[in-house]
Amino acid sequence: MLALGGAAGVAAAGGWSTGSARAREAAGTDRAFVLHFDWSEPPKLSYGAGCLVVVNSWGSRHFPQDILQIRTQDAEVLEYTLPVHDYPWDDGTNDGIGEHVRFYTGKDGDVYRRSDIPTEWYWDPADPDRVVVPAYDGRVMDLRPDSPWLNHLLDDYYPWRLADSAWGLDGFQLDVLGDGYLGWVSGASQAELDEMAEGMRWFMRAIRDVVGDECILFNNNYWLDDNAHTDGIMLENHAGDEIGDDLWVAALARVTRTTRRRNVTTNPVAADACEWAKVEGVDHAGYWIDSYDIGPDVPFGPCGLGNNGWPDSANHIHLWDSTTFRNTPS
Repeated sequence: MLALGGAAGVAAAGGWSTGSARAREAAGTDRAFVLHFDWSEPPKLSYGAGCLVVVNSWGSRHFPQDILQIRTQDAEVLEYTLPVHDYPWDDGTNDGIGEHVRFYTGKDGDVYRRSDIPTEWYWDPADPDRVVVPAYDGRVMDLRPDSPWLNHLLDDYYPWRLADSAWGLDGFQLDVLGDGYLGWVSGASQAELDEMAEGMRWFMRAIRDVVGDECILFNNNYWLDDNAHTDGIMLENHAGDEIGDDLWVAALARVTRTTRRRNVTTNPVAADACEWAKVEGVDHAGYWIDSYDIGPDVPFGPCGLGNNGWPDSANHIHLWDSTTFRNTPS
């Protein structure tokens, strides 16, 4: 499952009141958002034009032909990544995930072990367990601007994934990354939280320079100011009066990149997905069954969210060739 959505964390922490006026579009969206994180079962082959699908970080290697087929049918497929904290496993049982090894340790191999992560990549190298994400026993990585950790991702991981012609995806989800909500962090001072927020903004500018204009990026958090480097944000598991709340409508509007926009929502109730689909600024509304592991069939919900095509304004690229990603540094 997702580590911790910044936007979801607001609801979990009870940090915001709801019930303010709701802003809605008359037309809304009819396009689906799908999470499929299982690594033993491929995504459904029914996904097509207008669907935005996120697979786990090893999905492209395990299911390349399935992903190619749904991209050929004009779905967009993104890889899940988690730049803000590590995973606690250190017993060698999490094998077969070479992408995690490369992402968190910079090494090649299939067995992820926390002890292989360079200590200097953590927020507090002297005491990595001081600044943590308690919900997932994760240690916060060094999110300061221009840190060795962030530069590793920019130099070694994201280009490595994009340069492989067999990869076949359209971009990345950047889980938790965003300065809108930092309540998932424990042990950091306010000055450190401010520094994290500055580093996240730096990273969004830097990763856009690295991956180029056509690579799709979206955050599972939101931004306090306009952000022209992300293609969208994700609002996770907000229901009832939170659907269309002014807070979220304003957050959706702060995605100001003009190449394309991919603001998404996800909920465990299909009818809620349809309500979110009416909200101004939402491009894809999602629904999950039981967990994020297996994506639902489309269409779903009483409004028929599914393969309903791409409007011209979406600037969808059929079978984008990720090997063409390189940008001229700004």
